[in-house]
Amino acid sequence: MASHKIFELGLGRTFQTPRLFSGMTVLENLMVGGKQQKGENPLLALLRGRWEPEEITLAKTAQDQLNALEISHLYGELSSNLSGGQMKLLQLANALSGEPEMLLLDEPTAGVAPRLAQDIFSSIESQRKEKGVTFFIIEHRLQVLFKHVDRVFVMHQGRIIADGKPSDITKNQEVIDAYLGS
Repeated sequence: MASHKIFELGLGRTFQTPRLFSGMTVLENLMVGGKQQKGENPLLALLRGRWEPEEITLAKTAQDQLNALEISHLYGELSSNLSGGQMKLLQLANALSGEPEMLLLDEPTAGVAPRLAQDIFSSIESQRKEKGVTFFIIEHRLQVLFKHVDRVFVMHQGRIIADGKPSDITKNQEVIDAYLGS
């Protein structure tokens, strides 16, 4: 299925290494994520009155998202000037701006400081509660992950070896053998 069709069905994703529009500001990066924008239609793009109100709404929504992730002070910065952690937050905000029902996150805290990793997961948890988004997260920082998730699947050599609550996973012998050795 084409990626735009998957997006329209409500599935979003982020990448381990953030993929942003480097020549655009933080605010502009967020504004491109909205679904079915009138200004995308070449004929309507010529009629400012048709798309301008939507653009104003998109900017307000983007600003709200930046506030929620505590990076609103960066709205005018080029995304290429952001730190790695700020890029991760912007990528998360961008994915959420498409209003997904499910969001796939590939190592959302890879390469970021421990404190920011906690902040990123707190933001994910808050978005889950506020907007009802389901998150499917691939993450290797288990100490951070386990504080914020309901259920964990552990894979080893291409198969699921454990499935359950974080407290159960830490006691699972097959997980211990696979990742910590006997």
